[in-house]
Amino acid sequence: MEYGLARIVIIDTLTEQYGELPIAIALVSITILIALIANHLFRNYLAKHLEEAGVSAITLLANIVRFLIVIGVVFFLGQNVFHVEMSGMVQALGVTTLVVSLGLQDLIKSIVAGILVAGGNIVAVGDQVILGEHRGEVMDINWHQVTIRDRDGIRHLIPNSALMDNTFMRLNGKMAYRHMFECAVSPGANLQLVKVDIEAIAGNVLTRHGWNVPGYSPQVLFLGATAFGTTASVRIFISDIEYATRAMDAVMCAISERGYLSDTIRQVDPRWK
Repeated sequence: MEYGLARIVIIDTLTEQYGELPIAIALVSITILIALIANHLFRNYLAKHLEEAGVSAITLLANIVRFLIVIGVVFFLGQNVFHVEMSGMVQALGVTTLVVSLGLQDLIKSIVAGILVAGGNIVAVGDQVILGEHRGEVMDINWHQVTIRDRDGIRHLIPNSALMDNTFMRLNGKMAYRHMFECAVSPGANLQLVKVDIEAIAGNVLTRHGWNVPGYSPQVLFLGATAFGTTASVRIFISDIEYATRAMDAVMCAISERGYLSDTIRQVDPRWK
């Protein structure tokens, strides 16, 4: 309160001494200059912060702050230079903000989630993630959405709010490269021979196409018995997620004619007993 009175007294004193127009011009110029400097400093800070967080750019956040600076300048000049009563504008702005916020709840939620992603380094470009029903590589992050490339090379645009609403996993190390499919081995087959054969076939297929990850070899794990035989989980490690579906298809095709896969007609080939 005392600060406001002192400011008014100073402005009134300068106005009486130099005239109203020169003081008004000076106040407008100084206020705009301060606003431009504040906007420049904020943009530099924001760019540095986002770069450290591994996020591309949250341009909307900068625009929101710029809008608030402009509003502050307008209210300051209107109240102190042009002597316009701003209380009515404050009330109108408050009502307008409430209406807009109700209509843009999802957008605002995504923006807030984007800020949390940027500040908390929750996920970064290049990460392998599982987000709800999507699994893939993070290609881009912005203020509103995350771009994920799945195992077919298709890019999905997912709102940042989904990071908070859905099951989210960030895959690291071995898990980032691992992809799995299951098959059934006929009853009576020698599981040790089957295991060695499938792992060898999968390794050859991946090496031939250049899909393999150095240091990681295919694995076969037997999960249990069913009416159709023993369930085998085939786990392969792919260097680029875009080739995962093709790699699994190629491995399945390569083992499809082996004599140990279960069906309702064929008996186990004697070689695999």
